[in-house]
Amino acid sequence: MRLSRCAVTVRRCALALSVIWLPAGVLRAQSASTGAAAPRAPTPCADVAERHRFDFWIGEWEVTTQGGTRVGSSAVQSVSGGCALLENWTSARGGQGKSLNAFNPAVGQWQQYWIGQDGNPTEYRESTWAGTSIVFRAHAPATGTTPATEQRLTFSAIDSVTVRQHGEQSTDGGTTWKTTYDFYYHRKGR
Repeated sequence: MRLSRCAVTVRRCALALSVIWLPAGVLRAQSASTGAAAPRAPTPCADVAERHRFDFWIGEWEVTTQGGTRVGSSAVQSVSGGCALLENWTSARGGQGKSLNAFNPAVGQWQQYWIGQDGNPTEYRESTWAGTSIVFRAHAPATGTTPATEQRLTFSAIDSVTVRQHGEQSTDGGTTWKTTYDFYYHRKGR
């Protein structure tokens, strides 16, 4: 008796699924016969100028110190339909990292999320523009004997083939700053 109820239940489920699938199959057949194309993915960022203000960083780069010592390479690409920039960083020693950069309309600022292979992410949740330079800021709370720190990251387009990335850190609430690195991105194939 139990077996026959199971068989009836299975038949009912199969029948219900075929009824659900049938309209979808019919719709696909109708679409194919009328030649209607599938709708395109939305591109809300394509024509928003603020979302392209940081596009000067897009490209393939050799990265050096100001004195010319090679420190790595980077490939920065426009992703997510022009809504973000993805950096793919490789240091001269082989270390790797990525940053995702995007304009957040909810706060009216650019933001960056960096993660290197050391596993320590940095969230630059604030930014301002100083002329043609973008300045990101991140805050880390005090832990144990380590004081609260603030990081400042400035990207400046020097010219069409050079971008400066200047990293700084403050442990006194932004009163004084110490350079952590000063890199120059040189466009490949220029």
